[in-house]
Amino acid sequence: MSDNPFVTVVTQESFPTEVTQRSAAVPVLVDFWADWCAPCKMLAPVLEKLALEYEGKFLMAKIDTEVERDLAAQFAVRSLPTVKVFRHGAPVDEFMGALPESAVREVIERHIERPADLDIAKAADLADSGNAEAALTLLKESLTNDPEHGPLRVALAQQQLNAKDAQGALETLKELPLVAKQEEETKILQARIELALSADETGDTDELAQRVAQNPNDLSARNRLAAGLFHQPGQVEAAMTQLLEVIKRGRGTSEADQARQTLLQIFASLGNQDERVGRYRRVLAQALN
Repeated sequence: MSDNPFVTVVTQESFPTEVTQRSAAVPVLVDFWADWCAPCKMLAPVLEKLALEYEGKFLMAKIDTEVERDLAAQFAVRSLPTVKVFRHGAPVDEFMGALPESAVREVIERHIERPADLDIAKAADLADSGNAEAALTLLKESLTNDPEHGPLRVALAQQQLNAKDAQGALETLKELPLVAKQEEETKILQARIELALSADETGDTDELAQRVAQNPNDLSARNRLAAGLFHQPGQVEAAMTQLLEVIKRGRGTSEADQARQTLLQIFASLGNQDERVGRYRRVLAQALN
């Protein structure tokens, strides 16, 4: 086996120390392999090369699935090679197959600590203490030094959105890698940015509410009112109710289609864990039937 100081052969007995404990400090890539597996033999030198290159910023643990069958079963390993990334004792990412070095490096980069991570934390503290301008400045400066760091882009876009610079936030997210764009946190932020951009064109919500009261079938006013309400504290459900009313009253119209699209954006901005999403999805389904 390799004499690489950052690679360890792990057994059932050593797993708590070599993986669970060590992953509290740095990511541990656990390589589930077998001697008969040709792709495993292709991937192994790539992993070991990167382990040396990163000099301890991540560690590598090799598990022979022919010997450690219980560990393979415990972590639901179905094909070889399977590589799982552990942080703080739990798997947080994985890939299967003999990926090229560039793809493996991308997985690693998602989990190793970088100087920019400290800037993200500092910026959050600055924003929480009311110094949003300093938070934005810090994140922008950090991005010039590490433009490929996805979490940094997400943090900057969030601060830009908080500062009501939705267009700037949208431009910041454009440069995110495709994989990062598919993450739930990014999808939620993207939806909020798009809603903020549409809200910029809504006009005065009090005036729009008066128009709707005078003419309940003014679907354009209802759509604009909903977009404006969404960004007011405690008015998310009021916004969704207005959109559902447009869908019910304007079946088959462009206004109803716009309302449906906006409602879906709101669902995305709230995230699937928000109980309101499930509740209003059911109401939307009823309205469309």
